[in-house]
This record gives sequence, C-alpha cells and structure tokens, in this order.
Amino acid sequence: MRLVLNAKGMDRVLARHPWLFRGHAAGFPEAPSGELLAFGDRRHVLGWGFWNPGASLCCRVLAWTEARPVLEELLRKRFAAARRRRRIWCAGEDAYRLISGEGDGLPGLVVDVYGPVAVVQMLSAGWHRNKGLLLDVLRESLAPEAVVLRNDVRVAEREGFPRERCVLEGTLSEDAVIPVRYGDLLAGVRPLGGQKTGAYLDVRAFPRLLRGLAPGARVLDAFCYQGAFGLHALSFGAAEVVALDQSEEALAAAEEDRLRNGLPDRLRRMCGNAFEVLRNLERAGERFDVAVVDPPPFAPGKNQIEAARRGYKELALRTLKMLTPGGTLFFFSCSAAFSGEMLRATLDDAARDAGRELCILAELRQGADHPVLAQVPETGYLKGFVLEVTP
Repeated sequence: MRLVLNAKGMDRVLARHPWLFRGHAAGFPEAPSGELLAFGDRRHVLGWGFWNPGASLCCRVLAWTEARPVLEELLRKRFAAARRRRRIWCAGEDAYRLISGEGDGLPGLVVDVYGPVAVVQMLSAGWHRNKGLLLDVLRESLAPEAVVLRNDVRVAEREGFPRERCVLEGTLSEDAVIPVRYGDLLAGVRPLGGQKTGAYLDVRAFPRLLRGLAPGARVLDAFCYQGAFGLHALSFGAAEVVALDQSEEALAAAEEDRLRNGLPDRLRRMCGNAFEVLRNLERAGERFDVAVVDPPPFAPGKNQIEAARRGYKELALRTLKMLTPGGTLFFFSCSAAFSGEMLRATLDDAARDAGRELCILAELRQGADHPVLAQVPETGYLKGFVLEVTP
C-alpha cells in the first residue's frame, strides 16, 4: 500500500520537498492517520512519510528510501545529528531549539530546551501516534528533568488529535518559571504558561544589536512579549523604553525580568492593540530614537499575503512617523508565505508614504538552531531588517 503521486507530486519528489499535498496524489490509500506510509509512482517506492488522509498536507516525508525506515533508528540518528549541530552553534546556551522540524529531518516536530526542561510540540498526527517512542529517544538524547507537551495549537485539530498542554515526564507546576540566559540577560520562561513553547527563541540573538544604539535613547518595543529587546536596551543605557503588547501577562513577566536583572525602573508598559496604540502614540507626538516591531505571523499561507502587506505597511508607517532623524527601526516578519523581498518592498512603500528615506543596515534571519532547508523556502520563515531613517 502506498500513496501514488501524479505528475505534480513527482516533480515535488524530484525537488526533495518534504511536504506532499492532496493535489499531488493520483489516488488515496486506505491507511489510518499517522501511519508511516510509502509514496512513489505506480511501480516504485520513492520514500516514506507520515500519512494523514484528512489534512491538506497529507504526507510529511521522513525518508527518501525504497526500504521502510525503522522509526526508532531514524529518530536516534536525527536527534544525534541535531545535538551535534547545537553543540557547535549553541555552545554555552541553555535555551535553544533542539529539533526544528523539517530543518532537522523531522517534519512536524519541535523540541525546545529551557535549561533542565524540554518542551515538545507535535504538528503531525504521526508524532502524536508515536509519542511514547519519541519520549524514549528524547530521554536518551537529552536526559531532561521534565518534559512538557505543548500541543495547544490549531494544527492539532486539523491533524485530528486533541489540543493539550501537560507534563509528560517529571514534575513541574502549572506556574513554574525557569530562569534561562536569553541574549545577555536572564529571562523567566513559563513552559506551561507562556506563548509558543515558552519563549521566542528565533530572535534571541538580536537584542544584543541594540548595544551601540541604546545609550541615552528612547526606545519603542512593539509586540514585545516579555520585553527582551526593551530590557536589553535598558541594560545598555536607554533613557526610557515603551514596551507594548496585548498581553497583560507578558508585560507582567517583562517587569519580573527587569527586576530579575536589576535593571533601572525606566520601563513603561502599555497593554493594547498595537495598531491602535501606535496610532495614539503618533497623535500624541511621541518620538523614539529606536523602534522594534516584531508582530505575529500575518500570512501563514499565500491567501493572506495581501492582508499581511497592508498590516505590515500600517505598522511601519506609524512607527516611521515617530522615529527621530537618524533613528533606527528593527522590523520583523515571521510569516512563512511573506518573502524577504515582499517585506523590503512594503517597508519602502511605508517610508515613501511617511516622507522618510531608509538605509538598510542589516538583514536578519533565524539562528542556526532553526535551520533552513535550501529546497524548502518556507522553512526560512523569519525575515528582519535593521533600517536607519536618513537625517
């Protein structure tokens, strides 16, 4: 039994893309969700992947081999390779992504490490079906004190398993806070209560870039979550930081982190819808020397690209109007379907409407613990620019 592919599906396989959609199939096998299933043409097996007949993304490729892989051996091999990468690229860090889905050859699986705690997120029915085996390999590879499951994401429902958030192994209270090094500071991560898996690990290296910009500056940190950028700015000598987020809980955590790091009481917390708050700040004549804008994904799929463009432009326009001449803007997009070129063009449009000129100082990408597959541009989801408003 196997998934027989049509011409488009075969082109997909030749390109080594690990996502096969229903439109790539010439016929659908009667196999249960989460089954490790062969795929290929009518005569040959070309690989194996986790099957889900009820999902648009119906097969996530695990192996490009004719022989059926032994899942336990495959898992051990991929975990070992991921550990080797992190020992090189995350040396000395206690908060990092150990398994980054497709980038580590395990599509639909995320494992984040926060000190002694590992947080697992399964985005595929195949991993949910093999949860016990996955836990065994994780235990052997990392030996964490506790393992948390964070399947509290919408894709769980599309894949056909329940949304849940729980402790799989060890003991951890619902409100547990794990202090970890995040950039140059300590951050309190809540594995069972924070957003995503507890922290935004893909941008953790970037707050250090504020070191030369922050002294004496007035800084805006929009969509700040726990305020990593703003708190780093304070540690580098910022005169004031305005931290904006729609979550009171996240802003309270930012204040806890400020106290945890012994930083000065110059953090102004604002809770609300960023579009509305930025509009009100602009009308009030607020001015900033540095601004960081890091919104949630506006375009997870191609159907949302135009809406995302409008949203990013509005945010950039409001922010640019408040930046002082010579000021610096950090602007990020984590929308997989919104390319870096789209973002650059949108920022350029916003600058023209704001009557400003921008100089691109740096282009930022996700860190090495979020590896990007060359043949899968969607895995390079994080795009960022550091721009200077020319005087």
